[in-house]
Amino acid sequence: MVSGANRAGTVGEAVAVESDIPSGGLRWAWYGLGVLLMTTLFAFVVRQMLSLIAPSLQTSLGFTDLQLGMLQGLGMAVFASVASYPMGWLADRFGRRLILALGVACWSLATALFALQSGFWGLFAATIGIAVGEAGLAPIVFALIPDLFPERQRNTANFIFYGGSLLGAGLGMALGGAMLQWIGGAQAGFPDGLAGIDAWRLAMLAIAIPGPVFFLLVLTMPLGKRVGAAAVPAVGEEAGGHDFMPYARTHWRTLTCIFGSIFAMAVAMQSGVMWFPLALPRAFGIDPTTVGVGLGTAITVATLAGVFLAPLMLRLRRANCDVDPVRVAAIFVALTPLPAAFLPFTSSPFQAYCIAGVQGALGIAASSLMPGVLQNLTPPHLRSRVLALLGVVNALALAASPLAIGAISGLIEGPRGMLQAITIVSLPSLIASAILMAFAPGPYAATLRAIRPQLTKELL
Repeated sequence: MVSGANRAGTVGEAVAVESDIPSGGLRWAWYGLGVLLMTTLFAFVVRQMLSLIAPSLQTSLGFTDLQLGMLQGLGMAVFASVASYPMGWLADRFGRRLILALGVACWSLATALFALQSGFWGLFAATIGIAVGEAGLAPIVFALIPDLFPERQRNTANFIFYGGSLLGAGLGMALGGAMLQWIGGAQAGFPDGLAGIDAWRLAMLAIAIPGPVFFLLVLTMPLGKRVGAAAVPAVGEEAGGHDFMPYARTHWRTLTCIFGSIFAMAVAMQSGVMWFPLALPRAFGIDPTTVGVGLGTAITVATLAGVFLAPLMLRLRRANCDVDPVRVAAIFVALTPLPAAFLPFTSSPFQAYCIAGVQGALGIAASSLMPGVLQNLTPPHLRSRVLALLGVVNALALAASPLAIGAISGLIEGPRGMLQAITIVSLPSLIASAILMAFAPGPYAATLRAIRPQLTKELL
């Protein structure tokens, strides 16, 4: 057991490392952040392609809406949720770079195997492989950022990574749609061995090819001397503070409000991203591959708007309070149900893209504040476990949304039934998210006072 004097010395050394960072080390930190952003973009391309090829799976393999919901919900989300915490646990003990690199290898191999399957259960198994490989992405990345950056620059790195990763999601959707369009148009000129292969299979094989490159980039990514410093408990913490459950029982109101709001928002956001490629062709008779370009563009614009809205609102408040990010997030979340209510009344794909863009910008503005909020409300030695919960919550939302919409859309007749199903699921979810976030500032302030007593005067 570490004595109080030794622990104080260790913490002092960790603080000294963070407060005196050579410029060369900081350059390597920004390089590491770039590697993490590119790896996350790669993961998003794989994930978005699973949505874009949904119409092709129905055409070539005769899948029902419920089966597609199982692939995107149960296959991706449930198993990602189950694997998220163990991946975080492994990363803390055997090296975050190593586990993240193995995750890249896992989802790349599973993506290639997905293209070779012809039955539902083979595709389901390959989807599980993709989900398990990507399960540790969010908790490991947000655990690596404190390893790379000193505290004074950590929020900037969090914000850049979050905005960049979401921008990559939109770009991945657009690039995926463009790839499917190109393969579909150029397939007649391919060699005989490729000309007869379904376009969706060729697309999945193509996006698996960069896997080894990202595996090596992550595995060789340099880290600063702060690795493991965050795991050292602060001076004066009792032994029980090492356990997650005592912390969760003490601050359950804060965790319920924050994670509950994140879950409800994720359900609504996933409903549009996953089902628009199928809902818009049914409602408006357009080519499914064009939805990737249109929706990807809308997501890209929404991301750019959202990542600027959050700091702008914080600046307009002109307050220096650690609770402000939660209060600002509550404002954005409260506005998200408004555009969602108009979705069933759209008369063109452009109107649907506009609704997705406005709703997405508000949701992204709120969500971009959450990484810093979660890091602030958690003691350093518990941070990886709480960040793993973020992956679990998002994965559960990914499971709930496709299954709910797939089941509801089967009960509604007509070409606009799926648009109505998206609204039936997303609108109550957004309202619930707004209510939970509205109640969050009080419990959140109490948690900050307990963890960081020096903030007491600022929070009163």
